[in-house]
This record gives sequence, structure tokens and C-alpha cells, in this order.
Amino acid sequence: MEVAGRPLHREDSRREDSRPEDSRNPGNEAGFRPGVPVLAQMKYAAAGAIEALSEGKSVVVTGAPGTGKSTVMAGVLAGLGSGYSVLQLRGAASWSGRPFDGLLWLLSELPPESLSDPVYVLQYVRSVFRERATGRTLVLAVENIEDLDGATTAVLLQLCRAGSALILCTVRDLSACTGEFVRWWAEDGVHKESLEALRPSGTRALLEGLAGGAVSSRLVAQVQARSRGNPLLSALFLREQMDAGTVLRRRGIWVWTGAVSYSGVLAERVEAETGGLSAEERYAADVLAVSGSLPLLQLLELADPPAVERLEQDLLIASGPVRTVQLKDPLLAEAAAALVAPTRAAEIRSRLETVRELYASGAGNEPQTAAAARTAALNARDLSLRGRWAEAAAAAQVCRELMEKSAAAGSWSRELLSELFCVYVRCGDLRQAAALLAQTDEAAVELHGGNDLCEGIVQVLGGRADRALDYLQRALAQLEEEGPADLLPLAETAAAYACLLLNDGDAARGYLAAADQASGLADAGVSQPGGGLARRFAWLCAARGAAFHGETERPVDVGSGGAGEDLSGAMLALATAALQGCADAAVELGKAAAACSGDAADLYAELAEGLAASRPASMLHAAERAHGLGQYRMAYEAARGASRLAREQSARSLLRAARRIENVSYRMLSAAHSVADRLPELSDFERGLALEAASGKSSSQLAASLHLSPRTIDWHLGRIFQKLRVTGRAELRECLEPERTQL
Repeated sequence: MEVAGRPLHREDSRREDSRPEDSRNPGNEAGFRPGVPVLAQMKYAAAGAIEALSEGKSVVVTGAPGTGKSTVMAGVLAGLGSGYSVLQLRGAASWSGRPFDGLLWLLSELPPESLSDPVYVLQYVRSVFRERATGRTLVLAVENIEDLDGATTAVLLQLCRAGSALILCTVRDLSACTGEFVRWWAEDGVHKESLEALRPSGTRALLEGLAGGAVSSRLVAQVQARSRGNPLLSALFLREQMDAGTVLRRRGIWVWTGAVSYSGVLAERVEAETGGLSAEERYAADVLAVSGSLPLLQLLELADPPAVERLEQDLLIASGPVRTVQLKDPLLAEAAAALVAPTRAAEIRSRLETVRELYASGAGNEPQTAAAARTAALNARDLSLRGRWAEAAAAAQVCRELMEKSAAAGSWSRELLSELFCVYVRCGDLRQAAALLAQTDEAAVELHGGNDLCEGIVQVLGGRADRALDYLQRALAQLEEEGPADLLPLAETAAAYACLLLNDGDAARGYLAAADQASGLADAGVSQPGGGLARRFAWLCAARGAAFHGETERPVDVGSGGAGEDLSGAMLALATAALQGCADAAVELGKAAAACSGDAADLYAELAEGLAASRPASMLHAAERAHGLGQYRMAYEAARGASRLAREQSARSLLRAARRIENVSYRMLSAAHSVADRLPELSDFERGLALEAASGKSSSQLAASLHLSPRTIDWHLGRIFQKLRVTGRAELRECLEPERTQL
């Protein structure tokens, strides 16, 4: 979920309908066709296949249609060296159903009666292949090998087992292959590569490669929902929408406009899939297109049962959610629905309503589960608004468990997930909020306001300003194109706070002015991400010295009721002001925290105590709690205060612990703060010494190898650790391990 921060560019918001001059995927490498989007799994599959062929192994690439098998094969063939000779084979429609149809080009000159002798055919093919190989390793490249007849497949496998050739083939469906091929595929000597449907992160990479720039999360979610991670369908859909102008560029970000075009290649695809259907089959397909999905019994009430059975046999329809059937992919269904004649669609809807009324009495217990989940979410919301954050978190967990148990959760998950996101933000638990966002990304569910905005909120509240700006810029571009417009002030004030954290006051004031111009702080409902949060960011900006609507450095008085519904936001602002040196804010924070419960309340109470009484232990505990909640900026500032107090009071053990949490939190605040990014800033000598120390070598061992004293080595290491913001060898070694996903 982390995205590297990009510099802030405040471009004008006019529509840019033209496509980018260079829409090539920057990930393309030698071996792949220019202009073809190449994703990481395709590159890895091609590299693995080339390595296997070099070791004398045959290769089978499996995957559903559109997942990139042909692209992988093209990359493999282009990447093979001069030591290989390649023959590409495929079935012939004119010989379909006849023996050896895949070898028509080779056997067409033989007498027809000779084809009845498989031994003769095998010997003949072996001799021809030997001539074609000209002393090099022969690779038989076959796309969709299940389309070949059994006799051709048997000959190819025999030649492969005899060492006469290697096979490189793609397979859409192993169950459609011959039993002999499946047994050969299962052997240890065959290298297997499997291409899976893309996750949302892979779809984002594909879309950004095709569009030549950043895309909003809403655009990713819309494409993912229609393509189900199929790269080919994703690319077709994006290109058609870009050509039709239904996907536009704002602020340098490609955004979703809400309109959809099905007038180009998508309409052609629908015609290719349904053009050969009978009238009965076409009507059944139209019913599924208009309804989206339908229980099988209801479909059989509307459509001809034999026609439905033929559609299943032709793999045009598939199982849908909760014992329903639907057209095989959402993109085909949506395009087909758009192309159904209005009068026919109206007639189908009328019949659908009648059939659904007949089956309405069969409702199960799912509504009870949904109602219980909603009750738990509303309870969590109420508790979070009153500062009872421990109880709110427990109620939120109950809601999530009920959602997981419910098979019909998809129809209401967006509403409840949006509510739970707000609960976690109010409770100050940014780790849980981020985990919830990761869940929604995987499920292609978009929260109210958009996942870019929600992710930006989590990142900026955690203090990760560079990451936050990346998301917030995408959110602003999407909100300007396809609202709700009342969330613009929230995105603007959040971006302003991110700029303040990056010490860019001019940009912050520009965002605040834009938020003020966008009708002031919107009165969005508290069940949406905008509820109360815009005011929270205004308070935070004021606490860091940027005035908004006349706010002062003391942004809110909790005791006088100035917090309104955003009690947690007011306390966060007080904590920020207290860490900036406002003594009154620390006192007020302590009083407010005493009336609340949960980890965030304990954090604020310990922070207030540490600041008011100059207690480094309390400050350290506050820093540790903040880090555990994902509030890295507060953890860093509290730990820095604890370090200062511990140094003044000569509390060495507290100083070491405070410095460690200070360094760990500092590295989380920016991508440029990571040890990996700071290593290049060291001299060659310092970098080598750091890596040797991290590997476990003692100062004595390093001193002996460098002809220096151990004391000199320790002096150099101390300077290196200070530059890298680590406390010693152990922490440096942890930082140099492969990155672990955090938040």
C-alpha cells in the first residue's frame, strides 16, 4: 500500500483529452514486443522459461485467456539465443477433426493412407525436424496446445521424450488436454509457469504503463471490477475509454468520469462472442446481461433450458455469487447489457420482476446477519464519537466477523467498511485503518470518498507526508472530475497539512485558500470519510502555525465543547500543539484523556504527563504507543522529547530506548529516510564498514582487516550510525533485511 512520494505539482484543472505522447510501458525489456504491456509476472515467467529451456527442460505456461500467455511466449522466443531453432505449430480449421491436424503443413504431401500408420508418421516427422534444426536445439512452440488433436499431441510428446525436441506451449485449460499430455505435464522434467489474474496493484501497474502516467484508485477499481484482473480485458477497456474521452487527465492524473463507452472494440467483442448464437441462446444471454446475475432456477423460468445448457457448454456463462449464474466476465456482461435494445431490455426487466416476486418467499437468514453487522457498526460509531475507543474497537471487530460469516456481504460491505474506516481513524488506530484499506483494495471495493482520499488521510495522520501527497493529488483530480464535491475541502486541508510536515508553507497556504474557496469546511455526514475530518486537518494546520478561518495556535477547547463531534480530532490537535511547546494544550489534553478509554487515550494521557512533569519514561511510553498505532510523526516527536529529557536527567537506559524508537519512527516518515536510501550518501569506506558491521563482524575483526585500532573503528561506526539514524549493529542489520510491509 505504500507509494513513493512524488513532488507536488499544482496544475490547472482543465480537461486534457489527448493521449500521452509516450504510452510505452517503462517495464518493457529486450525480448518483448514494443508497445505490449509487460507485467512483473510475465517477465518472471519468461525468464524462468528461458532458463528451463537452457537446462534442457520443456516448458508449459498455463493461465486463463487474456492473462498474458502469448506475451510470455513471444518474450521467450525473442530471448532465445542462436543455439535454438524454433518451429511454431497450431491446429488448422480446415483439418479439424482429422488425424494430425496440427502437422498439416508438414504431412499434406504424404499419401492419405500413410497417415494411418503412426510409426511411419513419427519417423517422418523426426527426420524433417532434424533437418529443420540444422544442429541446433529444436523448440516446438505451440499456443493453446489443447486445440491440437490427440494424434499430433502424442507425436510431439514422443519426440520430446526421445530428446529430439523441446516443447514450449501455452495451455488455457488443462482439463481440455489429452490424458497423455496431463501425465507428461506432471513429470518432474517439465518446467511449469502459471499466470494468475492480476491483483489491483498489478492492474494499477498495467494501466499506468498503458496511460503513460498516474491513475486514480477509482479508475483502478472500475477496471478491476469489470476485468477481474484479466490483463487483456483491462487493456481493451482502458484503451476504449481513453479513445472515447470517458477517461480523462486532470492534474496529470488519469481519472474516471463515470461515463462508459461500448462503441468500439468492446462492442466488437460482444458480437464475436454472441454473433453465432441462436435466437433462444441470444435471449438467455440478454437476460443475464440485463440482470447481472440470476439464480439458475429463475433463469430457467425466463429462458429456454436447452439454450441455457448450450451456453454453459460453450463456457459463455459461469457460476456467480451466492448460487447464481452470470455471463463469464463482468466486462462482457456490462457491454452486452448496454447493447440490448431498450424495448427488449424493458420487456426482460418486466418478466424478471414477476419471476423474482414468485421466489421472494424463499428468503433465508442472511438479512439477520446483515442487520447484526449494521448494528455492531453503528454501536462502534457511537462509542468512537464518545471517546470510548477500546469498546469501539471491540464492536468494530464484531462487525467484521459478522461480515466474514455472511455469504451476501458484497451488497452492503462498502457501507459498513466505510463506517469502520471512520471508527478506526477516530480511535487513532491507523494500522487497523490501513489494514482495512488493504482488504478493500484486494476486494476491489471503494470506500465512500474514494480509496485515494482514505489512504491519503491514513498516511498524513501517520506523518508520512510524501506518500500522503501522492494519494491526495490523485484524490483531488478524481474528486474534481466526479465528486462528491463536498469532499474537496477535506482533500485540500489534508494536502495542506502534508505540505506543512514537508516544510512547504507556500504550498500549504495555497491548499488552504483552495479549501476555503470550495465553500469552506463541508458538512459531510459522519458516516463518510469527510465527516469532521476537514475541521481536524484545519486544527492540525493551526497547531503547526498555519492559520485557517482565523484559527489560532490553540485550535480547540475540549472542555468548552468546541470539539463538537470530532473529540478524537480535537485531542490529536491538542497533542500536536503540546508537542510544539504549548503548555496549556498539554494540561487540557491530560484532562480530556482521563475521560476516554483505549490505546489512544493512554497515549494522550502519558504524553500529557510526560510534558507537564518532564518525565522521560512517560514520554517514551507515549512514543511506543503512538508507533504501535501507526502514528509515526507523533512517535518521533514524543521519542525525541523523551531523548532530550533522558539526556538532561542522565537516564541512560531510557535514552537508549528513546533513541531507538526515535530512529525507527524517523525512518517511517519518508521514503528518503530509509537506510537503503541513505547508504549511497556515505563514502565508499563508510559504506563498506557499515555493511561489514551489519554482517556481524566485531570491531576487532574490522580493525585487523583495515590496519586500524578497534577504538578508531568504533569512532567511525558511531558517526555512521548517526548518519543512518540507527542505534547499533543489530538495528542496522534489521534495516538491511528485505523490506517488510508495514501498515
